Amino acid sequence: MKLLASTFEKALQRRKQLNLITNAMRLVNGKGDGLDGLLIDRHNKHFHVQILADHWHKQMDEICHVLTSSMPVEYLIVKARRGLEVKAEVLIGADPRTVVEEYGIKFEVNLDDGLNCGLFLDMRANRRMVGQFSKGKKVLNGFSYTCSFGAHARAGGASEVINTDISRKILDRGKNNYQLNALPGAAGEFIKADTVSFLQRAFKKGNNFDVIILDPPSFARHEGKVFQVKRDLPKLIALAVAVLNPGGYLLVTTNYSEISHADLERMLHSIVIPAKAGINGRRVAHIQRVGQDKDFTGSNSFKESYLAGLWVKFL
Repeated sequence: MKLLASTFEKALQRRKQLNLITNAMRLVNGKGDGLDGLLIDRHNKHFHVQILADHWHKQMDEICHVLTSSMPVEYLIVKARRGLEVKAEVLIGADPRTVVEEYGIKFEVNLDDGLNCGLFLDMRANRRMVGQFSKGKKVLNGFSYTCSFGAHARAGGASEVINTDISRKILDRGKNNYQLNALPGAAGEFIKADTVSFLQRAFKKGNNFDVIILDPPSFARHEGKVFQVKRDLPKLIALAVAVLNPGGYLLVTTNYSEISHADLERMLHSIVIPAKAGINGRRVAHIQRVGQDKDFTGSNSFKESYLAGLWVKFL
């Protein structure tokens, strides 16, 4: 008990500064915090524990005690992961829904909604960056999920935002996030579409953007088509670059652990350099490597905590 409590307290201290900007964060990131096989996420007063190693099952009483002794807990759900199988058990509370906030922007989450509750905590810094560069810009948020990037872009003063996702249900949750923040949502802002097909149509119509966000799943199936990130990401990047305005920005990320930052850079350079061989003559002005936010200690050292991304400015 003492070892778990002291290790947890150290993890909390590492994240102390994050409390100034958000009430949603990863409190324990497995071996990055000295607790291999254990992930704990906070969403306001709701908590989500993921067990990746069986021995943690025997210590759930201790984990609950440490959590409830450190902060107010209104809801606690534990999910045991074995491959693709997830077994969930609610230990405290009844309503899995709550509202969280980051940088003054609110999002509704549902901790009983599979592994993805409605907001990817590790992308916080990347959402902030998009918001800071979106003022007066036309933004495409591909694979939008619950439109968190779109909300940051709108809050940052984007002139136009389009969120695309294959799920109408998920887009409706995105609309709710806009409403939580009293953000303008124009007609056509939430489009049920495969992002690859949308980009192809945009290119044919000359529909260009100033900022494009691509955070595709590792694998997806839609209307008989299969998207595999390892195979299809170069094509996806090429389509995005083709509809970027001069001086535009591209954020491309993946949590597929077999694709590194260097791999992403090779994909990018094979498309846009040299200029005369690149799409629309595009050339790269600046590349910044991005990843998970700082509460994901030990990021990229194990597959459950992995993100490689590039923030690219074009000439």
